[in-house]
Amino acid sequence: MEINVLSGLLDDKLIKIISLFMKYPDKRFSMSEVSKLSGINGATTFRTLNKLVTENLIRATVIGKTRSYQLSQGERTSLLVRLLKKDKVNVLDIFCEKVKELPRVKTVLLDSNNVDGAKVIIVGDYPSKDRVEKICEDIQSDRKFKIDFVELTPKQYLDLRKFGTIPSGKRILFTRA
Repeated sequence: MEINVLSGLLDDKLIKIISLFMKYPDKRFSMSEVSKLSGINGATTFRTLNKLVTENLIRATVIGKTRSYQLSQGERTSLLVRLLKKDKVNVLDIFCEKVKELPRVKTVLLDSNNVDGAKVIIVGDYPSKDRVEKICEDIQSDRKFKIDFVELTPKQYLDLRKFGTIPSGKRILFTRA
């Protein structure tokens, strides 16, 4: 299993806060909004935001008595965003490695993803829903990344593709030959 280097080096709370800004790069947040949306207490949010401002990863703007925070634009921020996004994609790799162990799973397609999670389509001959749910629960517990899935038989998948319900351009994460 691949080691998640960033989670080992960076505080989970810092990752949650920077991930919030990555999700909404053009939005300005108050400190209380950041605290509420990230689920981190106010004092820790305040310290973390100050650290990110000092590192020029977050920009603080003061208008009157109100301070707002927004993701900074720049090379350092872009690099961090790429690293964190790559880090999250690796969670999908971990998911696929575990799902490969289920012999009835034929294909895993990425439906959509964001900083906090992903939606996947699992195609197979009645793969074990309970086992896939357990894999998703473990990943959510360990990685704070939620994976929602729908299971389809190969026939259901082909029928849905025929009707255009599932576009043909979905990214294949795993397929069994």
